[in-house]
Amino acid sequence: MLTREQKRDQYEQLREVLKDVSTLFLLDNNGLTVNQVNEIRAKVRSINATYRVVKNSVVKLAVEGTELEGLAPHLAGPKVLAFTDGDGVELAKVLKEFLKGHPALTLEHGYLEGQILEAKEAAHVAELPSREDLLTKLAFILQSPIRRLAVALNTPVQNLASVVSQVAENKEE
Repeated sequence: MLTREQKRDQYEQLREVLKDVSTLFLLDNNGLTVNQVNEIRAKVRSINATYRVVKNSVVKLAVEGTELEGLAPHLAGPKVLAFTDGDGVELAKVLKEFLKGHPALTLEHGYLEGQILEAKEAAHVAELPSREDLLTKLAFILQSPIRRLAVALNTPVQNLASVVSQVAENKEE
C-alpha cells in the first residue's frame, strides 16, 4: 500500500507527464502475461508513446482539474494508460493491431485533442489516415493548381515555338 507521500509524488509526476498529452487510451487489462506486457510496451515505445500501468486512485488525482478529468469515472478495475503527445492515430493503430491477438486487453475509452471518446469512437481513430498521409495529400492538393497553371502558361509558348518552327521549315523549302 502506498503512503500519502508516495501517492502525491506519483500523481504529481503523472500530472506533469499528462499535461502535454494529445492522445490517451484507457485500456482494461484482464490478464496479460509479463511477456505480452513487455511486447506491447516495446511496440508503443517504438512510436514515441507510453504504455503505463498506474493505480486508479493516482490517475484520478493526476487528471483532476484537467481536460482528462472526464476519464476519472471510468477508472475502476485493472486499467492501463497508453498515451502520446505525437501522432495519436499511429498509437491507435499499434494498439488495435495488438488487441486483435490479445483479448485480455480491451480498449475502454480515449482522449483525443480535447474530447473524451467512448470505446467505439476510440477504435475508429485507428482507421484514420496518419498525420504524414494527410500532410502528403494536402501537399498534393495544394500543388495541383500550381502545376495546372504552369502547364497552362507554358502551352502558348510551346504552341508559338511550334508555329515558328513550321514557318521556318516552310521558308527553307
